[in-house]
Amino acid sequence: MNQSDFLAQLGQIGIELNDEQREAVCHTAGPLVVFAGPGSGKTTVLTCRAAYLMQVERVSAAKMLIVTFTRAAAAEMQNRLAAMPGIGQQNIRAAEIGTFHSVFMRMLMQQNGGQLPALLAESEQRTIIKALLRELGEDGDDEQVADALSKIGLCKNNLILPARIKVTKPENQQFRDLYAGYERVKQQEGRWDYDDILVSAYEMLKQNREVREHYQRRYSCILVDEFQDTNLAQYEVIKMLAGHGNLCIVGDDDQSIYRFRGSRVEFLLDFEATFPGAKKVILAVNYRSTDQVIDSASRLILHNRLRQSKLIRGTGNTGERPQLLRADGEKDEAEQILAQVSELLAADPELDAREIAILYRTNIQVRAMIDGLVQRGLPFTLHDADGDFYGRWQVRDVLTYFKLAYQPDDLDGIVQILNRPKRYLYMDRLVDQMHSLRRQQNITYLEALAQIESLEPYQRTKVEQLIQDLISLRLLSPARALHKIRKEIGYDRYLEEFAAKTGNDPKLIGEPLDELEQAVIGHASLHDFLQHVEEVKEKVRQSRSKGEGIQLMTMHKSKGLEFLHVYCIGLVADMLPHPKALQAEGDKLSAAVEEERRLFYVGMTRAKRYLTLSAPLRYHGHRAEPSPFLFETGLLPRSKRVAIASATGQPAATSNAPKAVSAPASERMKSALAKYGSVAFAAGDTLHHKDLGPGTIRELKELTGSSGRRAVIDFPGQEKAHDLHLELCLYLGLLSAPVKV
Repeated sequence: MNQSDFLAQLGQIGIELNDEQREAVCHTAGPLVVFAGPGSGKTTVLTCRAAYLMQVERVSAAKMLIVTFTRAAAAEMQNRLAAMPGIGQQNIRAAEIGTFHSVFMRMLMQQNGGQLPALLAESEQRTIIKALLRELGEDGDDEQVADALSKIGLCKNNLILPARIKVTKPENQQFRDLYAGYERVKQQEGRWDYDDILVSAYEMLKQNREVREHYQRRYSCILVDEFQDTNLAQYEVIKMLAGHGNLCIVGDDDQSIYRFRGSRVEFLLDFEATFPGAKKVILAVNYRSTDQVIDSASRLILHNRLRQSKLIRGTGNTGERPQLLRADGEKDEAEQILAQVSELLAADPELDAREIAILYRTNIQVRAMIDGLVQRGLPFTLHDADGDFYGRWQVRDVLTYFKLAYQPDDLDGIVQILNRPKRYLYMDRLVDQMHSLRRQQNITYLEALAQIESLEPYQRTKVEQLIQDLISLRLLSPARALHKIRKEIGYDRYLEEFAAKTGNDPKLIGEPLDELEQAVIGHASLHDFLQHVEEVKEKVRQSRSKGEGIQLMTMHKSKGLEFLHVYCIGLVADMLPHPKALQAEGDKLSAAVEEERRLFYVGMTRAKRYLTLSAPLRYHGHRAEPSPFLFETGLLPRSKRVAIASATGQPAATSNAPKAVSAPASERMKSALAKYGSVAFAAGDTLHHKDLGPGTIRELKELTGSSGRRAVIDFPGQEKAHDLHLELCLYLGLLSAPVKV
């Protein structure tokens, strides 16, 4: 079969490739990088390319390796390939199609006689970490355990083993010892965790040339999806497997949002330098969204400097301009949006509620929305596993205090909060005595605890104070009871100590309780509020199994999805960019802010037709500024220059452009031409103006007498193009250029 026949065959099943897509599909040997913008048909290109290699280039299916990031993506790839004319199930079975972990696992098993250490279940990992923390004198709270396992996973994804960790701070030394102890226990038990698959595959290929060359021959054509999300371990393995150079990677640097898992967008951006002679194709047509959505999202992402320059364009599909909502607070935000949604569903019986998505930066932001959905009786699906606000550990602790005020005979509840704040009581030594006293005297567990003879006087005093505190809570409103728990009983102090011990931001640790203060408003009694909480939790539980109704998820979770109506909520300065991102310093701060901007870009580009961006005027009961990213979309007028500040109040990114100098004009021009005269620019490139933001070069004009160039630049929101002296403006810092890749 030749190329023309193949393309005609695609046309018969309804696939018409545009010029860029065809270029990517029909590329033959050698490295290929495909930058695929939102809605640009990335999966179609990958599938068609695999089929093209098999049918036109006659590459054996058994020689092909297709790597995806999720099992769902691998299954979709298999199904789409199977539907291609002339492929068939035999080729599908012969090709290696799977996630990084599944592919690497098969390689390891093939080289180890089909035998590998059994993988630890997550619960088994937690048990090991909890025991080690207690050996180190820590409580081994669930939160500490989860934090430690997350850090260990990040280290392994970056190929950092305990022996390589050089630290001086006590908390970092403790983590290194914990990590080393965890690896030691696994080795003694002959077990692996999930991340060991990546590390072991890397070590196997790195250390064994014969094995490495075997798999290079075995996989003569390699295709990797979502390459912007690769971590160091995955990247290094793929690089070794692709020693022959027949590697095609597909990704979008503007949608790289998993730095916290170890992914590095630089692996995608630097591909042409890593693989000299690589062909680059940019898929710039967005088939998903209207031109208005594309325009607003493009204005935003142009502010990123570390990116591949690309001009995303639509198909002429026009629609409404994205809407900006400025509600009074979280509750008003939820009421206004849900009123709109109710009207949409009532006005159009054909509208599937699953085509409506509500997106947010963090799970804490959806609490008011879920409360409103439950009150209105609207169906919904909450997608994030930890999206249940009332299930967050800080909130669970406070709710347990509320419940114990009415039910002091709850042993599990007593165990949960007894040392929150610290009361220096260790339940594993006391439970048997509590059981015995409760049975003998017909009293509650809490009363039994106070009567244990072995308690030290100070311990007994603390238990008696707890009993009095719980009795007093019964008479308080939920708002007053929450204040008492936080300030008088000392729960806020416990959170501060926890934050210091784990190296977390105290403000972020306490944030769920700030949100809880908003949630309790309007509830007259603890009993009334607890009933409301149980109703909401039951609705959330039901939502997970049905998958129906309005879709609620974080912007991270929304990646790869699309909806007719999208609402991005909680777009305030203290949430986007997220405070964690602003804790970084130097170049890391700039990179963190750019990732936050990419995350917002992902959220915006999920919208097919209707996009609403919501920035409440108040958040957690306090006045809130809109996210600085909103100004960059062009939807919110910029009344003054808005800078993204770091956690210390310093600007997040500073220009490296030189300051204007007090030299004569002729000397400034001479210096400007010497510095920038040989720097290549072309029509279509993006330049950043210090006041007007990013603009696109429409035309470059060479001036006579070797006096430089003038650039005609279009800036969003400006009626006329600006005609500027290119070299001089760059030298004076009026213009700056994004990173060229």
